[in-house]
This record gives sequence, C-alpha cells and structure tokens, in this order.
Amino acid sequence: MTPIYQSNFELITARWPSVADAIDAADITPLNFEVIQERAATLKVNGIQLSSTFDPIEEAFEHRSLTSGNDYHIWGLGLGHLPALLTQDRHCQSIAIYLYNLPLVKLVLSLVPLDWLNDDRVTLRLVDEKNSNINKMTAALTYQGSVILPSDKFISKQTHQWLFFRMENTLTMQHVHRNQLDDEDKFILREQENTPLLKKLPSIDRFLQYRVDDAICIGAGPSLGEHIEELKAVYLSPNRPRLIAAATACKCLLENGIKPDVVYAIDFAIPTSYIPFHIAANTILIAASRLPHDHIKLWHGEKYYLHLADETYDRFNKQLPTQFRPYVYGSVIHPMIHTTLMQGAKRIGLIGCDFGFPNEIIHASMENDANDHNSAMGVWTENGHGELIKSSPTYRMFATGVETIIAYAPNTEFYNWSRMGSKILGARYRDELTNQAPNHDNLVEQANAN
Repeated sequence: MTPIYQSNFELITARWPSVADAIDAADITPLNFEVIQERAATLKVNGIQLSSTFDPIEEAFEHRSLTSGNDYHIWGLGLGHLPALLTQDRHCQSIAIYLYNLPLVKLVLSLVPLDWLNDDRVTLRLVDEKNSNINKMTAALTYQGSVILPSDKFISKQTHQWLFFRMENTLTMQHVHRNQLDDEDKFILREQENTPLLKKLPSIDRFLQYRVDDAICIGAGPSLGEHIEELKAVYLSPNRPRLIAAATACKCLLENGIKPDVVYAIDFAIPTSYIPFHIAANTILIAASRLPHDHIKLWHGEKYYLHLADETYDRFNKQLPTQFRPYVYGSVIHPMIHTTLMQGAKRIGLIGCDFGFPNEIIHASMENDANDHNSAMGVWTENGHGELIKSSPTYRMFATGVETIIAYAPNTEFYNWSRMGSKILGARYRDELTNQAPNHDNLVEQANAN
C-alpha cells in the first residue's frame, strides 16, 4: 500500500486496533476509480464522485447545516472533508464515523492523509450486519446530529443493500416530517375539534395498567389471510395470547370469526369503514388524538387516546398531557408493539406485518387496486425464504421501525408467523419455535373440544 495508507493505518491501529484489522483485510480490487481534477480534486468510484469538484468545504458546511447539536454521527467517510471541518469547531463534542464499505474506506485511506484521526473526539465504528447490536447502532441514523454521505451510500447500494435501505428510510421519514409542516392548519383544526371529547376520556397512561405477558400484534398484510386458520385455532384455545389488531386488519379477522381484544387506529383520515364499531362492547379502542372526531365518538365501548411520539403532536400533548407517547415510524404497527412492550409483554407474535407485497397483494380481505399501488411497488425486499418480493420505500421504512423497537427490547421474544412477507431482523420465525410455540394440530383439537 501507499505511504499515505501506512500513516493513516498506524493512527487507526493505535486507537482502534480491531477496526484497523478489518480495514486492512478489505479488498479494493473490485473498485473502479479515477482522480477527477477540476477546481478541486476528488475520486470517482464506480461512476460516483466522493465529493464536490467545485467546493468540497462548502459541501461539508452544507452537510453540517442539516444537523443540530454538538454530537455528530457520520455515515461513510467521503474524502474526509466533513470530519476535518467538524474538528475545527471548538463546540463539537464528539464525532462518530460509521464505516461500512471497508474496501472504499481502504481506498480513501490509501490516497488521502487524514490527520484528524488523531482528534480525541473522533471515534471509528464498524457497521456489520452480523453484529448482535446492529439495530441499536443503526438507530443512530435518526439522531439529530446524523449525516448520511450520499456518495458512500450510493456506491454501496449493491454491496450493502440492507443498510442502503435503512438510510433511504431515514431520508424518507425526514421528507415526511417536512411535508407534515404543510398540514399544520389541518392538525390545529382537528385538535380543536377533538379536545372537548378527549378531556372526557382516559389516556394511554391509564391503559398501560393492563398487564400483558403474551401477545400477537396483527397487521393487514396478505400473510394474515394465508395463516388465518392457524390464528383462528389459537383464538379458540384456552389461555391464548392477547390479540391486538390494526383497524385495517379487522375485516379479515371478523370475517373469520376472530374478535380482537384491542384495536388501534391512528391515521388522520382513516375511512369510517375500517373501524369495527359493532364489536365495541367487548373490544378496546386505542385512538390517536387526531383521529376523526366521529370515529372516536361512535365507539360505544372502552377507549383510550394517545399522542404519538411525533413532534407534530407536541403542541397537543402540552394541552392534554400524557406521560407515555408511543414510538411511530409511519405505521400503526409501531405504537401497537411499543405500547404492548410497556405493558410488560415477554412474547410478541407478528402476523400480517409483511412490509412488502407478496404475490403483489397489498392487504388481506381488501380490494387491491393494482393501478393505485403498482407505481409504489418500485423496490424489492427479501422475504423469509430468501426470495425478493415487491415492496415500496414506505413499507420498507415501516419494517425498519419495527426492527428498531425489537433492538431496544432484548428481554422480549419476537416471532414472525409468516415467511412470505419481508424479513424482520430480530424476529425469529414461528416455524423455528417448535419447542415453544403451540402445535397447530393440537390447537385445532383443543378448539373442537371446547
């Protein structure tokens, strides 16, 4: 290797020996690169520039302007301009650099001297899909001081697809939050409309007093229909898990004689037809505080409201404070799981949580208009059989949110009922739990006996 690499390598070895070993073992031969010299010099790797050839320092300032705080999390290395800039800031407290494409890192280390590696505030972190703490590590993508370097991300799209999708999810969510600012007037109007009603209702804090040990969280994905008979057998068995369903899943459940214990509804404009009002007498409704007013009012049974852990709910929470605000990353599945965890669940099954479109089907027991959804089926995700199925950026984002929750609940066992949907990191499959999960045939016998 080059003298520049040797100098950089010695700095890394002195501070992070395991990182140095991993970088040194990387093979750069698959990388096609060339030096581009215009106003400034940069590298072009596999057709993608690592930095601006006009003003890379101004580009680094632009990256920093998208963050807040004094602790930074940089995903990728680029040519090192951003860490070099941040180490010149006396207010900067820490700079964590997440290295995932090690051949690319090794190439840069061979050509660019990085004196800032000596700065005590800098930490290098290896990102490895096989690391047991990978979900916690990638949660840093959502931190306010996080910067995703686009060059490293796109160069790694094929070699680190799982991480590429998570980065894309993060950027999608940021875009969603920005768009929500355009809905501010609608939010205020709904809050004003709902406040008198919600003042008379208990909040999610009261609902947390219900303790749960074993639960099944039910989404409306097509795997729900595929496994509905198995779920029905569990439903009819004694001492069954608590069944917690998204409102959109209720049509399929009720058509098959399954009445959920709890129904969650959070969408601002969810259609009335999705809410099973006729089961209210024996089923609990958990409603987001910005659910349509009549949806909440017409539920003539036990019900609780919640404010999501979304910044757009901060104002409403000040007016009607709740101590617990469940996590949300775009889907009702997230607050369902988070709340169930807070109730003490030690075992959570996931069914209908497909986060993709197996056989190009969107939902169980619903109309699946291909014209409405084909345009969204522009990406792929891996299912439990190792096959690629169609998905959308939004659905993949939902899966990432579930994986994040799982990562922060190491004492709870998660298992996925179906392999036909998207693989969910941290959740085993039900067919792997033969010694722990009830046998389907036995459950059918028990149900018939009852």
